[in-house]
Amino acid sequence: MQINLSECIAPSFYDVHRKVRDNAFSSFWLKGGRGSTKSSFAAIQIIKGIVEDNQANALVLRKVDGTVRKSVLEMLLWAIEILGLENSFDHKVSPTEIEYLPTGQKIIMGGLDDARKIKSIKLKKGYFKFLWWEEAEEFAGMEEIRSVRQSTRRGGDAFIEFITFNPPNDPAAWVNAASDEAKSDPDAYVHHSTYLDVPAEWLGKQFFKDAERLRLRDPLAYQHEYMGESVGRAEQIVFFGKWQEKEFITPPVREMYQSRFFYGADWGFAQDPTALIRCFIMHERGEVNLYIDYEVGGHGVELDELPALFRKVPESDQWKIYGDAARPETNSHLRNHGFNCESAPKWKGSVEDGVEYLRSFNNIYVHPRCPKIIEEFIKYSYKVDKHTKEILPIIVDKWNHYIDALRYAMADYIKGEVSILDVL
Repeated sequence: MQINLSECIAPSFYDVHRKVRDNAFSSFWLKGGRGSTKSSFAAIQIIKGIVEDNQANALVLRKVDGTVRKSVLEMLLWAIEILGLENSFDHKVSPTEIEYLPTGQKIIMGGLDDARKIKSIKLKKGYFKFLWWEEAEEFAGMEEIRSVRQSTRRGGDAFIEFITFNPPNDPAAWVNAASDEAKSDPDAYVHHSTYLDVPAEWLGKQFFKDAERLRLRDPLAYQHEYMGESVGRAEQIVFFGKWQEKEFITPPVREMYQSRFFYGADWGFAQDPTALIRCFIMHERGEVNLYIDYEVGGHGVELDELPALFRKVPESDQWKIYGDAARPETNSHLRNHGFNCESAPKWKGSVEDGVEYLRSFNNIYVHPRCPKIIEEFIKYSYKVDKHTKEILPIIVDKWNHYIDALRYAMADYIKGEVSILDVL
C-alpha cells in the first residue's frame, strides 16, 4: 500500500523518514519543544510500518500506565485517521492496544510502573519491530530502557526505536546526557525539531502568538519550552548572564589589552572532542570584556591532522598555545610541527579558579562562528540534588571541552591572579 506522507509529516522530518524507511539506524532520538511534531511523526511511522510489514508489532511505553490512553493512544488513533486507515484498525482500552485487522498485528501500550506486565507480553504473530518511548524524560534512565530492550528485541531482523522527549531543563538530566552520547553511536540518530520547522497552518496563529509573547517576556523559558533547549534554571548555569553571541570584527592587535591573543587547546578523540580556542581582552567604555573569535575542533582528529586543523585559526602557529597537560605527547607533537605549544599549568582548584576569573569579566562575547563553545556556555552547569532540587557548588564535568580550552588559554592570568581591574 502506498501512503502519501507529504501532508502528514513536517518537512524537517523528511530525511528522518527516509532513514527509518531504509533501516539506517535502530534508535531514533527525537527531541524538541512544544509543537515540534516529533510524537506525531513517531505515531505515523509506526502505523505505516505495521501496514507495510506483516511481521511487525509495536510496543509503546510511558512511565505511568494511567497516562497512556490520553496520550499515545490518542496520537496513534489520530495517525490512523490522517492516513485514511480507520477501517483497517480497531482498538480497546483495557488492556490498551490497537489491532491491524487484516493480519492481527498489534500495537501494545503500557506503563513501566509495573515492569512485570511488560516482560510477560506474548505475541501471536511476528515480533516487536517498533519500540516507542514517549515522554522519555519521565523514565528512570538507560538501565530501565536497556532492560526492556533485552526483553523485547528478539525474533526479528530489523528493529526501530523512537525515543521522543522534551529535554528537561537540567542539562545534567540522564536523557540529555544519553542523547548527547547517542550522537557518537553509529546505530543511533539524534534529531532536534522546533515549532519553527512546522507549517504555520498546522499549529495556528494563536500558537505562534503565545510563543512570541513568551520569547519577549521570558527568553530563558522560551528557549526551554518552545525551542527544546536544556537551559537550566538561571542560577544553575555557570555562565548565565555573562556571555552573549555577537557579530564583531577582530581589531588590530595593538588595540587589545597587552596587545595579544590567547590560545588554548583541549585534547580528545572518540568520546571527547579536540578543541582550540582563540580569545582576546578589550577595555571598552569602562568595561573589561573577553572576546572569543575563533574555534576549531572535532571528534576523531588524528595526530597528523592536528597541524592543518589548528592552522585554520589565524596566527595559531605564531602565538603560544596552552594545551591540556594530561597529553604532553600531543603538545610535543605540535611543537615538532612549528607550534609554540606548552602544557597548561594545573593546580588544585584550577577549574573553580578559572571559572571565577572568566566570570569576573563584564561580558564575554562569542562570535557566531564558534557554535561549540556557545553550546557549552548554554549547558555548562552546577549539579542539582535530585531529591531537594538544591543547586550544589559542584560543577558537572560535562559540556566543558571548549570551555576547558578557554581556561587553559587564560591560565597565566588566572594562576597569576591578574585582576581584570589591572586592565583599567
